[in-house]
Amino acid sequence: MRRDERRTTQRERLLDGMLAAVAREGYAGATVSRAIANAGVSRPTFYEYFPDRDACFLATHERAARGLLEYVREGVREEEPRQAFRGAACALLRHAEEQRDATRLLGDQALAAGSRALDARDAALAQLARVVEEALARAAPDASAPDLPARALLGGLQRSLAAWLRNSALHAASPAQELTALLASFERPLGEHRWRALRPGPPLRPSPHVATLALQAPRPLPPGRSRASHAEIERNQRERILFATAGVASERGYGATTVSDILAAARVDRRVFYAHFRDRQDAFLAAHELAFPHAIGVAASAYFSAESWPERVWEGIRATTQFYDTYVLFGRLGFVEAHAVGPAAIRSVDDHRMAFTVFLQEGNQHARRLLSSAAMEAVASAIFEIGYIHARARRGRAWQLSRYTPLAAHIALTPFIGVAAAGAAIDSLQARADPAQPA
Repeated sequence: MRRDERRTTQRERLLDGMLAAVAREGYAGATVSRAIANAGVSRPTFYEYFPDRDACFLATHERAARGLLEYVREGVREEEPRQAFRGAACALLRHAEEQRDATRLLGDQALAAGSRALDARDAALAQLARVVEEALARAAPDASAPDLPARALLGGLQRSLAAWLRNSALHAASPAQELTALLASFERPLGEHRWRALRPGPPLRPSPHVATLALQAPRPLPPGRSRASHAEIERNQRERILFATAGVASERGYGATTVSDILAAARVDRRVFYAHFRDRQDAFLAAHELAFPHAIGVAASAYFSAESWPERVWEGIRATTQFYDTYVLFGRLGFVEAHAVGPAAIRSVDDHRMAFTVFLQEGNQHARRLLSSAAMEAVASAIFEIGYIHARARRGRAWQLSRYTPLAAHIALTPFIGVAAAGAAIDSLQARADPAQPA
């Protein structure tokens, strides 16, 4: 074997070894030792090709993303241009069935691997979206196609497929048929599309449904003997640590955050930290869990305050997005950083996303075709992906996630009541939420 051929073979074996390690252990457990053991090469050989574990992971991600891109290109080519969404979605499903390890790497482990991997994931999804948009550009203006932002749909579907694989099966009985029916519900003539561009709408009047969660950490108690009870002291320390954890993660990312960083931000010593939390991961999990009951609480309060189901969905989304506009630190932690914390946090993200499908279930009372739990999860994942995209774009700046309420409501309502009825409801509700209108 020629030297260049041997080097190519060894590199491919290392990529295969990293992929297998990620599939079994997740990103955090995919060490150089596991990758070389799977590949059957020596450690010096590994370092001939890659400077570190992350470089190997990124190369593995790049190869997997190229493979998925070919699946999507082929799937879109096999359909007429107006059916580009269907071709791409079914290609993602076929890829998940045939390339399970690669689907999990692309769907959730890339979210765990730091800022460069997040950039790679975003770029790969942008490529997939361009394939769909380029095909739709070749269709006649009066041809009907799903009125959806391709980037959010494909990113959400990628999340759902990875979650289903983590649970050992693509659990829908006929996932391709369900995806096709779901996409068909969004169809309207291309010349009438209004939701394909992923951009915010106008500002909305604030929702009256707000959380009781403090806006910032409590001040440290005065030094010396305190009149506060032991329980009050512990609560003060814990809340300061949780807010500090969310703040440092928002600024630096989970991977770059140390316990020392958290101690400095919380203004506590190491002994106090370890009295409350086992380690950094435990603190991150607790910070992630702190916000969710408040988010679901304001969503439920807003949902049940309205009369019709479309109005309830609108109000629930408006209150939830406003919550994350207010608590930006916890928004970034939930939408971007949680996967990096480990399997427990990934399960928590899945559970939280599924919890919001409760508000969709009433829609089946209005639907011509009942949506399965898998279809509702795909809807919730597409909306969640919008939150992720916004969090990535607004890093270090004020959030305006509530301005995506109309788009999120379109994605939530349309599969149940149809694109025309959903559009009419959203226009009416948006007009009522115009800040210029009286409350």
